[in-house]
Amino acid sequence: MRMWRAFVGGVVAMALVAVAESGQQTAVAQERSARVEFSRGQSSTVIRGTVRGYEGVNYRINVRGGQRIAVTMDSSNGSNYFNILAPDSGEALFNGSVSGDFADIIVPESGDYVVQVYLMRNAARRNEQARFTLRIEVTGGRPAAAPQPDFADGLSGGPDFFQVAGVTPGDALNIRSRPSAQSPIVTRVVNGEILRNGGCRMTGQTRWCRVSRPDGSASGWAAGRFLIEASN
Repeated sequence: MRMWRAFVGGVVAMALVAVAESGQQTAVAQERSARVEFSRGQSSTVIRGTVRGYEGVNYRINVRGGQRIAVTMDSSNGSNYFNILAPDSGEALFNGSVSGDFADIIVPESGDYVVQVYLMRNAARRNEQARFTLRIEVTGGRPAAAPQPDFADGLSGGPDFFQVAGVTPGDALNIRSRPSAQSPIVTRVVNGEILRNGGCRMTGQTRWCRVSRPDGSASGWAAGRFLIEASN
């Protein structure tokens, strides 16, 4: 009987240690985080990392109310997504599993926002791994005045249609899937073509405009310096 009690006690003790160790590992995984800082004079940064199973990572970044935060993610795993969480409340301002791998939002208040990278439960259960690249950019500030009348070089408002202009003769303007010169090309257009204006934004020092053909097809992003207000 004593030997049986000793055996049972040993099993219980080992189980408690295993639970404690398992709990500790889970806590470490949940607490994995990093502070995002930009180099002097820069408004964006590129982060490369890895997540596996239920272990995610939180990137904290301080943003002022009224600023724009844009995040793009490329990943080796189709079940790898990111969310953007508001300070304190943890409210999801952007849900990658619903909205995709590109976020572009103006934050309502100042504070530490969290870019949360994770694997969906189906992939986490299989302990899959994802290698990802994040590009995080913070630009702008709180608007100081009411919007001005439409004009072709603006970021807000603007004409309903642009005309392609200034492209080297014999060449064409690339319409890309994202506001980046490294993003895949959706289509190419030439001088004189008319494009629908879907709004513009700054990426670094470049103004990008979301455009599409008048019928709504071939939607993407074009460098704003090659767009002028259409005459009709």
